[in-house]
Amino acid sequence: MNINLTKLKWYGRNFEHEGIRYFNYSCSGFEFCMTGKKAVATILSDPNKQKKTERGVIGIYVTEITDTSKYKGTGFWENFPPEGVEPVRIELTKQENECVLFESPVEKTVVIKVLKLSECAFGYAGLKRLDIKGVPAYAALRQAQGVGRSATLPSLQSKLAAASPKIEFIGDSITCGYGLEGIWEKDTFTTTQERPDKAYAFLTARALGAEFQLCSWSGIGITSNYVDPATIFLPETSWLMPACWPYTDKRGQLRLKLEPEIWDSSKFPPDIVVINLGTNDISWVRGLEERRLAYVAGLRQLIEAVHRRSPDAKICCCLGIMGQELCKSVSEACRLFSKDFPSVPVKTVRFDLQKEEDGIGADWHPSPVTHKKAAKKLTAALKEWC
Repeated sequence: MNINLTKLKWYGRNFEHEGIRYFNYSCSGFEFCMTGKKAVATILSDPNKQKKTERGVIGIYVTEITDTSKYKGTGFWENFPPEGVEPVRIELTKQENECVLFESPVEKTVVIKVLKLSECAFGYAGLKRLDIKGVPAYAALRQAQGVGRSATLPSLQSKLAAASPKIEFIGDSITCGYGLEGIWEKDTFTTTQERPDKAYAFLTARALGAEFQLCSWSGIGITSNYVDPATIFLPETSWLMPACWPYTDKRGQLRLKLEPEIWDSSKFPPDIVVINLGTNDISWVRGLEERRLAYVAGLRQLIEAVHRRSPDAKICCCLGIMGQELCKSVSEACRLFSKDFPSVPVKTVRFDLQKEEDGIGADWHPSPVTHKKAAKKLTAALKEWC
């Protein structure tokens, strides 16, 4: 049985083009419930245009429930596996990948969630087709209600739990979970090490029971992306977050030779927006006041852009895990914003600097232990807003 892709519940920023639904940002993806023996997804990618270390990777999370009537589809965490249960990971090594999401010799009722684990900067993921041997939850609901195919049932996409807070995270490689499963000075980075589902943003959302969305990109900054301080003497400004964040998926749509569309924030109106940017700017600022002030101005401008797009959202700016040189500048940017918008709730969180005894991931990125510590601190700071 082929499943209509509009019947799936989608998470994160995504877009449709020629019948393919692309979900490229970290932890974006889809969910469905079924009773049956097998589910197979056809997912497109671009391995021939990527290094072998930068291919797309997805994670599959399966939870068994008693029957489809127990599935409400009201929120991300409703049927998410317990902490510590690992997803099945699939590397997208072909242009068209037949991915077995679930298979059982006996019929079971399961909730299946598919999330992008590699980030938007690397191999893409586009859902072309979903086939199941069984009955999807929406069809079972029709049967239980005794209605025909022409009857209209509520879309799962519209059933996000109204009571759950919604958090948007804007960040860099730390938010992507870059190198989280690698070891510093031992492993070379690959996308198979990326685990946004073990990173501080995901863990914070889980602790708060919040719906969430990630707009994150490794190496990205506000005034400059990462540059080697020893060899590079100009900022890297070709792809900065202020020029990327406003769009649904700028790179993904440019890959397809499409005009990038502005993200419709009504699809996910955040109650809280967390901005964790500055780690890569540090590599360019290098203690020079003129550059530091440019960072302050850029962050303040981004905060205002977030507010104007989502006027009801509270804003939290954080920094510090991989470098604290700009932490005071983050506070300065927030103070400048608050002078002009005194009624908007804004706060800052200064993360602790990562410690070697907690482990260091690939390319000197934070370990699972460090991410858990950061999540604990951020959760405590956001709790009063949830």
